[in-house]
Amino acid sequence: PVNCAAISRDLLESELFGHKKGAFTGADRDRAGAFEHAHGGTLFLDEIGECDASMQAKLLRALQPDPGAGPCQLKFRAVGDSEERSCDVRVIAATNRDLLKAVGEGRFREDLYYRLAVITIRLPALRERKADIPGLVASFLDRINRQFREEDASYRHKSIGDDAISFVSRHHWPGNIRQLQNVLLQAAVMCDRDELRRGDLEAALAETPEDPRNRNPLDLPLGSGFNLDEQLNEIHRHYLRRAMAEAGGVLAKATKLLGMNNYQTLSHRLKQLGVEGDWK
Repeated sequence: PVNCAAISRDLLESELFGHKKGAFTGADRDRAGAFEHAHGGTLFLDEIGECDASMQAKLLRALQPDPGAGPCQLKFRAVGDSEERSCDVRVIAATNRDLLKAVGEGRFREDLYYRLAVITIRLPALRERKADIPGLVASFLDRINRQFREEDASYRHKSIGDDAISFVSRHHWPGNIRQLQNVLLQAAVMCDRDELRRGDLEAALAETPEDPRNRNPLDLPLGSGFNLDEQLNEIHRHYLRRAMAEAGGVLAKATKLLGMNNYQTLSHRLKQLGVEGDWK
């Protein structure tokens, strides 16, 4: 594995392709790069979207298989070497960037994108696969318990309560799996009970509490003070604010956006639900 974002641009070429002795200051011996080390196996290029234009061009050349050779038969040139080297390497690349958008903006080479994207796998954000969350929580918590128990015999095994599972299953998780794992780790460290509860996880979230207006109204928990009429009113408020903002405060225009019959009805609804704002 090579993290393209963690290595300086000046050193990344040497890290990938190797270098000859004397190729640059400090190169006191020949050194094989990641392509050679991965011969016969797989090279994982993480954060490929962070490579600059020069590195992209060099990768493009290295990833072009010889005519008539297999797709993994690659050739490259080490820094300071006049001869090409060959390797048999399967390349997997990953990025958290939208590479097609970067191609459109001229920040990523289109030919390199299609050289890499022979087979693509999109990993959805955690909020798009909430059904996975309970299983992930169980797996992470089991790992945390085992690791802490090995380090400290007095550690108390932690389980997770139903209210905590409900909370993590509804949360937006902007930091995806890493954030979920970190929150469980901190909660396990700080909680002095055997069971993690919702409050323990909320305390471990190092972020501003979610604005209720931005929560998905279809994911709200039932019970515990849930009021259907108030939730429906909140949905009305959301669209009233949005229409007034998009209309620049012009009631007649907002009325059309909302599909209402007349602006008097809209004006009455705004007052009834207490919707106010600077719409200009």
